[in-house]
Formats: sequence, structure tokens, C-alpha cells
Amino acid sequence: MGLRARREQEKEKLRTRILEAATKIIAEEGYEKLSMRKIADVIEYSPTTIYTYYKDKAQIIEGILERVYQRIILRITEVLEENRQASVDEQLEFIFTAFLNAMVEQAEMGRAVIRSGSKAMFQERDEGQSQEVDGVGFLQKFLTEGQEVSLFRELDENTSWMLLTSLIGFSMNAIENQLYLRSDWNSLVQTYVELLMKGIKKS
Repeated sequence: MGLRARREQEKEKLRTRILEAATKIIAEEGYEKLSMRKIADVIEYSPTTIYTYYKDKAQIIEGILERVYQRIILRITEVLEENRQASVDEQLEFIFTAFLNAMVEQAEMGRAVIRSGSKAMFQERDEGQSQEVDGVGFLQKFLTEGQEVSLFRELDENTSWMLLTSLIGFSMNAIENQLYLRSDWNSLVQTYVELLMKGIKKS
């Protein structure tokens, strides 16, 4: 590994430590108590170093949210790779399920975003942001394909946005109320996904 690659790796590790420390502080003390100094104390760096990576608390929350999205993308990519031969409606069910499970796997980070009061999770992401997949556009591709093969009813252009918002809302509720710890969590997810699918499938 070259010097430049090693430096980038070290920077990424420090970003991760900053975000993990922020998540821990929010979980234990609340978002209002989060500060660059507290993060610095946890990771044993100076506050100046934290500011090199994140200009304020809002940007730290964006960083946490970015990590959540990255995990979701990874899970969805994996499940689609494993089920390449599935029909479009089956693939969409896999996507919904993977999304929800990826969210609750990162419950502490998700809870930190919720408790920050940030609405970023529900906002469309700008073209310049580092998110690799536009969630609305990604879902729309599957919806369009499903309509073309007559699996889905005629859907308007807002459906993909509504589906994504619903998925986020369900998973945030599951995180805040710890529904994912219930023994029937998988059954809850299955029932919820079936309800979503019934809303878009042809009768």
C-alpha cells in the first residue's frame, strides 16, 4: 500500500471514530449535549482535529446518515446479486426487506439521527452528495419494469418517493421503539412488505 493510500485509510478510520463517538454521546446524553470537545475527549484528539473533518454537529449527523445509507446499499446489492433470477416483484420484496434490516442493524446510528431532529433522512439528496444510489430513482426503475411486464398496476411518478418515505418511517419507528428486538420482528417485516406490495401489484 502506498503512502497516499495509507493516509486516506487513516483518515477514514478517524472519521469512523468521530462518528462512533458522536453516536455514543447522543445515545447517553442526548443531541443537545453533543459537542466537538466531547467527541475530542472520547477519541483523545484535539477539537481542532474534529473540525478538520466536520465543521459542525449538523455535518456530523450527515456523516452518520451517510454511513447508514452505505450499509443499506451494501445489503441491497448483496441480496440482488443472490437473487438475480428472481422476478421483478420478488426482487422488490427482497429490496424492501433488506432496507429494513439494514436500518435496524445500525440502530444506534439511526437513533442518533432521529434524536438530532434532522430531517435529512427524508430529503432528496443533491447530485453533488456522495450517495451512490438515488433511492427514489432506484425504486422507480423496478416499478417501471414491473409495469412493463404487467405485474404492477399503473403507478404515478410519486409512488417511488412514497414507498421510500414509508420504509424510512417504519424503520425509524422500529428503531425508536426497539421493535427489532421482538421475537416476531421478521414476521412484522414480512407483513409490512406484503402490505406495500399489495399497494402496487395488479389485483
